[in-house]
Amino acid sequence: MSGILRQQHQQRGIRHQVMLYLMAAAAALIGLLWLFQMVLLDDFYRWNKTMQLRQAADIVAENADNAELKTLISHLANRSDICIMLLDEQEKLVAASEDIRYCLIHRMSRTSRSFWCAQAPEDGSALMELFDVAGPQEGPVNPRHFRGRIPQEIGEQQALLCVRRVTLSDGRGGYLLLNTIITPLDATLETLRMQLIVIALAAAAGAAMLAWGLSRRVARPIIETNEAARTLAQGQYAPPAHGHEYREMAELNETLVHAAHELSQVERLQHELIANISHDLRTPLTMIGGYAEAMRDIPGEASPENMQIIIDESSRLTSLVTELLDFSRLQTGSTPMELAPFDLTDAVETIVQRVARMTEKDGYSLRFEPAQHVMVLADEKRIGQVVYNLLGNALTYTGEDKTVYVTQSVQNGQVRIAVSDTGKGIPAEELPLIWNRYYRSKESHRRAVIGSGLGLSIVQSILEKHGAAYGVESAVGKGTTFWFACEQAENAATEA
Repeated sequence: MSGILRQQHQQRGIRHQVMLYLMAAAAALIGLLWLFQMVLLDDFYRWNKTMQLRQAADIVAENADNAELKTLISHLANRSDICIMLLDEQEKLVAASEDIRYCLIHRMSRTSRSFWCAQAPEDGSALMELFDVAGPQEGPVNPRHFRGRIPQEIGEQQALLCVRRVTLSDGRGGYLLLNTIITPLDATLETLRMQLIVIALAAAAGAAMLAWGLSRRVARPIIETNEAARTLAQGQYAPPAHGHEYREMAELNETLVHAAHELSQVERLQHELIANISHDLRTPLTMIGGYAEAMRDIPGEASPENMQIIIDESSRLTSLVTELLDFSRLQTGSTPMELAPFDLTDAVETIVQRVARMTEKDGYSLRFEPAQHVMVLADEKRIGQVVYNLLGNALTYTGEDKTVYVTQSVQNGQVRIAVSDTGKGIPAEELPLIWNRYYRSKESHRRAVIGSGLGLSIVQSILEKHGAAYGVESAVGKGTTFWFACEQAENAATEA
């Protein structure tokens, strides 16, 4: 136990876990921003420039026969900051945009232009090439010669050249050259770096506050519920003040309240069961001890009648212990059901006759008059135990006429056996509880005519393992009827 408690103390609480997850999510988001805005920004910039150049080349090529081609070229060049030049097959100028700073195609020699035109793929695809472009010539700056933080030198500019073959409006072939300048992003990266640092600090502070607030709000009802649940073992549970803030927590608290109520009921019924069984055990033990002492101490008391009483009470004790063992085995599932066809009518009739012989000396009467013999698919021994227990219960609580009725009916492939008494009946508020484990009627304790008082619990377990329907019908002052239904074996019914 101490090891378990030590392990629980070493585990993080839900509040810390929620804060940790939220902070980790914020850190991951900031890391992604840093990756895409700082590390990969230059690559994205080059990729975007390349796509702009390809798209412009495709648009010009598709509109090479348009009368307003020059207007289109000027629009594309201004919008995307690119240079465009359209040549015929003799490399004479057809249309061109204005020259931009460091434009490569406007500064090419005729020989270089011819070379690149010749390199254009025959299939009409675009040839892309990247060149370094020399900017204004300035001498290098030595930061050691100046005061203050001297910015680093800007990297060299680059020019991206695109060349492809096109078809002009008159059907002749031609060449399309496009060029854009890729400017170093040093200043932009510096701005983004400062911006990202500020964003990261603000996001970290905001995430910490949000994580603390959310973790506190989310964890509070869980922690309170956990504290309240510590009293559950004693059958007590009071929902915490914040246990209703979330649907799942409200449902959990309702479940715990129900569990506490059930635990208190089970504890109470267990105490009652122990008291009832103790009563049933004490009575035969007292009689056995009393008659044995009388036979030992008083001459002539060792009569066959007194010995028979001791034998009967010993048999009752054996029966009680056997039923307790059966009850335990059925509850743990260690007793399998052996299903096989058998004559239920004959089995019930045999049991009724046997019990009638045992109780007729006390004035009890059992009546069973079936219309036909019916075969069912069930465990004959266990179903017989069900009938015995229902009869014992009916005999214990039947009315002044001491009569018990057993009936049989067949409907929709189910054979229904009902055992009715003429006793006081069961109040309506107790009917839903009658099958509960350890339950016993509020009526003052009576010694069972046969059986141990555990009959209904055993009946319920056996019938549920068969998957059989069962129930109870009762009216105060009119008696009670317990019934169950077994599956009828096919083509097994015969007239009695």
